[in-house]
Amino acid sequence: MESVLFFKQWVSVLVVVISLAAVNQKVEATQFISNLDEPWTEGGIGDIEALFPGGAHTGNDTNHFTTGAGSFSVNSITLEFEDDSSYPAGVSAPQWVNVQLFQKVGVANILLGSFGNPVVNPTPTQWPQSSHPLAYTTFFDFSPIGQINLNSNSQYSVVLSVPANSPVDAGLMFAEPGYTSPTDWTMSSTTSGNPYITAHDYYLVMAVDATATPEPGVLGLFGLAGFCFLWHRQKAKK
Repeated sequence: MESVLFFKQWVSVLVVVISLAAVNQKVEATQFISNLDEPWTEGGIGDIEALFPGGAHTGNDTNHFTTGAGSFSVNSITLEFEDDSSYPAGVSAPQWVNVQLFQKVGVANILLGSFGNPVVNPTPTQWPQSSHPLAYTTFFDFSPIGQINLNSNSQYSVVLSVPANSPVDAGLMFAEPGYTSPTDWTMSSTTSGNPYITAHDYYLVMAVDATATPEPGVLGLFGLAGFCFLWHRQKAKK
């Protein structure tokens, strides 16, 4: 009887430990890094820089960010596109943009995966079509083609390009330096073949939405709890 009572107390303590550990694991989707809301103070609609088919004129754009503590699964990457009434074909540009994610490992950049299937993000931009019908911007969410996981305190780069067979250029929005993160992720300035972007230290407008995944230690606790529960049931049947 005493052993059964001790076992129940031990299981109760284990449940509390697991619960406390689970509280520290963010399970909801979160924008861990973003500059979508960074105000543009230099007048006009903002800084619009084109990506041309096949990398003509300006090459590709590469945005850099670093994760904080924890492990993560990427849900989407958000970019801001400009549409102009004088270039109606531009509305199809998001469908032609290639989005690839690389992880920096030593001196190498390892391709983790690609993103596609862009859909409109309803979050209002600073220049929505409702108030700027001739030239406006829209956020688009790009989803990963297959699961992409991010490691703790690691460096990543998002590379944007337009294939040579694209019938349109892509007008992407850039912001002045600055970003927000609810935790400890960081973003750095965009590198590009476009000298204007480099000279002004502009940041590609971008957000990374991800879900924190349980640490291996937490998964181990859940496994241990399950084992103990099954063992207790087997003992009870005897």
